[in-house]
Amino acid sequence: MAEIKSTGTVVVEFSVAELAVVRRALYLVDSFGTTDDERPARELLADLDEVS
Repeated sequence: MAEIKSTGTVVVEFSVAELAVVRRALYLVDSFGTTDDERPARELLADLDEVS
């Protein structure tokens, strides 16, 4: 797993198909991942819902 050294804003472009795969992976983390990964997955899903 990656270690976060600092925080900031990152701009990443996804195709619609790539975004669908990322969302599916985040839903799996939220549903079946470890407790430590659930909150970040939910937060990223919320961010993705805002911009799409």
